[in-house]
Amino acid sequence: MENRVALTPVTTEPSAPASNAPSTAPGFSAGGAAVSAPKEKPPVADGPQPGDLRLVIEQDATTGTYVYKTVDRRTGDILQQFPREDVLRFMQAEHYGPGEVFDGLT
Repeated sequence: MENRVALTPVTTEPSAPASNAPSTAPGFSAGGAAVSAPKEKPPVADGPQPGDLRLVIEQDATTGTYVYKTVDRRTGDILQQFPREDVLRFMQAEHYGPGEVFDGLT
């Protein structure tokens, strides 16, 4: 028993979308509402931004130590200073010795 079947290629033509199917645009759901709304940027802090900061290194004229300051470029305000002004004043005093910044009495 021999089977002789002729194979014929099956071709399908693309069908047009049904008229009752909702059409959607990219980024929108079937109801027409936006699926992914544009993301809002997070609120910017009122303080200085990293690009506004500047490091200034100066040598104190009286003590000869280096002073490191973080300065806001827009306002000119000194945000941080190392060593602090208190320490610089202690260093200028006659009775100052290294390590004598805090004596527990003042």
